[in-house]
Amino acid sequence: MTLITANSKPINDSSLLSDELASFLTAAVTPHANTLDIHSETLFEAFGQLGHRGWLAPKNPEVLGGFGLNTTAYQQFQSAIARRSGALAFLQTQHQSAASLLLGSENEALKQTYLSKMATGERRLGVGFSQLRRHPAPVTATAVAGGYRINGVVPWVTGAGLFTHFVGAAMLPDGSAVFGVLPLVNQTENEGQLAVTEPMALAGMAATNTVQVRLENWLLADEQVVGKRPAGWIEGRDRSNPLSPLGLIFGCAQAGIDVLHKSLKRRGIKHNIAEQLRLKLSGLQVKLPEVSALPDAAYAQKIAFRGEAIALMNHCAQAAAVAASGAANTISHPAQRIYKESLVFSVSGQTTDGAIATLDQLLPAT
Repeated sequence: MTLITANSKPINDSSLLSDELASFLTAAVTPHANTLDIHSETLFEAFGQLGHRGWLAPKNPEVLGGFGLNTTAYQQFQSAIARRSGALAFLQTQHQSAASLLLGSENEALKQTYLSKMATGERRLGVGFSQLRRHPAPVTATAVAGGYRINGVVPWVTGAGLFTHFVGAAMLPDGSAVFGVLPLVNQTENEGQLAVTEPMALAGMAATNTVQVRLENWLLADEQVVGKRPAGWIEGRDRSNPLSPLGLIFGCAQAGIDVLHKSLKRRGIKHNIAEQLRLKLSGLQVKLPEVSALPDAAYAQKIAFRGEAIALMNHCAQAAAVAASGAANTISHPAQRIYKESLVFSVSGQTTDGAIATLDQLLPAT
């Protein structure tokens, strides 16, 4: 399937991004959302069309092809895409995460190689560092002449077949971590081996081609090192920014409401649940900037807010499935896709605190 090509002219004024993005998504993504969820080729083509418009790394500064979007604007950008296709939004988020890591690097040569070409997709990178949350470390590094020898299995890397490389991480003996650009294809060189598995059989967003990457004595050369992070870096990152997935979560919630509304109308069911869920979602969206502005000491309040948003997203997805009746149990129905997307967004980047906060919100009120 060839996706519709809307306006192919890249946006030069960042203030136009929201309207132009919505127009493109309505024309080129919404009609094919279910296909994007199950066919990698079509999904990757949609990713490429975002790149054709220069929309793949909007947080990057304008001199690097981005729009310099702040956190609020980027979450709105994510939400707009996730409302139409969770898989496409997830791929773009992985790519932007890699760009953000490179932006903070002191390796100027590496930055020059990748960053200016990431907004258009001329360079395509994923990420693989969630394993830093696991103990003992599944991926370790040892300093050697010219770089680091890496061993272990990176358990989650999304975008095989689309991303040529990914920014991975390995733990050093002192508990710190080294980040570097690694190939996302099978390779054997410098007495080391990198092997990429076949895509996992996932329930949600299978077309994103999520794989595991096994590294055996792999040499991460100094030229490919993005940087080092101190011991406990990822825990600190999780605590300081627990609201980062809210754009994706809000987009998925709105997608559920969209399908719910259509199903209720089609079946002639008069019920105000769609409006009630919309009001709850709007309330969280309005409150998000206020909660985001709270100091790091308000972590408990922030993580509870995230749990509330995830619970609402799941209520929207479940309501969409119920309203669709038996059709929701077919692979081709949008309620089925959104239900699975809500599963992915419920657990992506999840910490123990995040799981507890979400489970608390799922308990029935007493």
